[in-house]
Amino acid sequence: MIIDNSEGDGKRRDKTETTNGDCHQEIKVTDSRCLDIFNSIKRIILFKMGCCGCGDDDSAKIEPGSPERESSFSEVEVFAKNRSCTDLPALLILVLLIGGYGYFVSAAVKKGDPFRLWNGYDDCANVCGRITSRESNPEFSCKGADLRRFGYHYAEFGIDGVKSRKCIESCDNLGNETIRFLNRCIVKSNGNNPANALLNNLGVKNFFNEAANDLNIAWRELIYLLLIALASSLCILIAFRYIVQYVIFIVLSGAVVISIAGTIYLWLLWHFERKDVMSGKIDEEEGHVQAYLVYAILMSIVAVVTLLVVLVMRSRIALVSQLFKETGKAIYSMPGLLLQPIYTYIIISASLIGWLYVMLWIESAGDLYKNKKGHFHYKKNGLLEGARWYNIFMYFIMMQFYLGCQHMIVAGAVARWFFTRDKKHLSMPVTRSTCSLIRHHLGTVAFGSLIIGIVSFLRAIFAYTAKYLQKYDNAWMRALLCCCHCCLWCLENVLKFLTRNAYIETAIYGCNLCAGGKKAFRALTDNILRVAAINSVGDFVLFLGKVLVVALTVVAGVYLIQRKDGLRHPWVPIALGGLFALLIAHCFISIYEMIIDTIFICFCEDCSRNDGISRPYYMSRGLMEFVENSKEALKKL
Repeated sequence: MIIDNSEGDGKRRDKTETTNGDCHQEIKVTDSRCLDIFNSIKRIILFKMGCCGCGDDDSAKIEPGSPERESSFSEVEVFAKNRSCTDLPALLILVLLIGGYGYFVSAAVKKGDPFRLWNGYDDCANVCGRITSRESNPEFSCKGADLRRFGYHYAEFGIDGVKSRKCIESCDNLGNETIRFLNRCIVKSNGNNPANALLNNLGVKNFFNEAANDLNIAWRELIYLLLIALASSLCILIAFRYIVQYVIFIVLSGAVVISIAGTIYLWLLWHFERKDVMSGKIDEEEGHVQAYLVYAILMSIVAVVTLLVVLVMRSRIALVSQLFKETGKAIYSMPGLLLQPIYTYIIISASLIGWLYVMLWIESAGDLYKNKKGHFHYKKNGLLEGARWYNIFMYFIMMQFYLGCQHMIVAGAVARWFFTRDKKHLSMPVTRSTCSLIRHHLGTVAFGSLIIGIVSFLRAIFAYTAKYLQKYDNAWMRALLCCCHCCLWCLENVLKFLTRNAYIETAIYGCNLCAGGKKAFRALTDNILRVAAINSVGDFVLFLGKVLVVALTVVAGVYLIQRKDGLRHPWVPIALGGLFALLIAHCFISIYEMIIDTIFICFCEDCSRNDGISRPYYMSRGLMEFVENSKEALKKL
């Protein structure tokens, strides 16, 4: 630990610097042992209770660090290696929420059975294809039959709804043409059945069977499409590293040219339309002179704004191009980063399957009762209704927790790579970042996931209650609902953006979420134009990369699948291949986006902490060009 004894303008320092090659080690010696002990205790208190080692609260401007600070700077002070646990209360709350989730799940398991939803049950609540246990209440004496031979559910509809429900041995026994769907027998000839009418109107007569047969025929081509999507995504990442400047130039030039050409075209339309009206060729009431004038004015404003933005932000756009190159270097040095989304989505998929399974238990649970028609049904009590909403709440929390863990691992590995001078000595950065997350920063990820999960849950509640306000449907109510929904959506996205950048600061300094969010907010607001360039130009280039991967996969699918014999719906495997290509491209490119944001924050912190002369930069030569004293720093380097 480096102890800095400073108070106001009076500073007493005795410094001894030892230089060994490229390594700089600073040893600070003070003239008062008591003052050392006092500052050590003060530093420990701030480390534990304040920001967990965030260091000085300096602004993150893209300019050299102030030379009045230390004349030499250790790598430990930039990237914290001595860390402590952060946001432990949030982790404790998450553990308690998981414990409460287990309580609700156990209550649903006691009164639920997923086969009630999957197989269906008859009027006596006997599950089709299963042995149903008996009830001690004599009122439900008909419950408790062995229907293992009767595995299909059939519901007969009447004018006032369901007339009866029963379990049958086979759908063929109904005597009419039927559709089998989830162990249900749906009679297509019954026009009074609303489900049958819906299926007939949608034209899904035998669609599921035909689509399944098409997938069975074209499964090899689907594997080829997945490999094409994977290869295309890797090629896009390579292109981002080497030719991204040309891609950005084409995108910006296209935006300027299209906006100017559109403006000229609309003004010409207005001119000729106005000329025809004045000459009498077109009636004034049938002409569109006023509309074309409005369109031309709006397009002119768009063209001027686009041109000014490109001219003003040209240096920031160059920084975006350099960040793409640095990201390519980081991925080349740490190829394990590309595996992080695969791990994350495997965990998310497994959790989603488990969540759906729990939802089946909750939705099937209830207390048995008899309705007015004499049919047995299950009714939920207050505890089970709470379990339904609690299950949704935990879904939002855990999904954000898994994504937050991925962000923290990537940010930690990239920050360690950035603040290592000799990249050849970099040892297992992804593994070490994962260990640091598990040992120190699970609380910070839990804190961020709780904040975002609560807002997402509030959005779900608002969407659920909005349908009950439709009876007050009027212009004011629609406007109010739209504003509330828009505000919650904006709040959720702002929180996601801030927490993601707070994770980066935590990965660098080991501080808690609040301190990291404060530092990230200050760094972003001090460089708002650069952030705007990254989030506009950079995100658009990444979006074009996703579109290109999906387009290549779909075109290859048309070539491979469309000509294959025996397919009834060739667009089904093609669309499925395009969907998988979108998921693969999103996995790789989302990691690329996180790495870009991490390198940018590291760049800001490097400029804030160092000056490039007395305290050398950690950044590469390419990034040094975007610092004010780049020439002096490069000469010193």
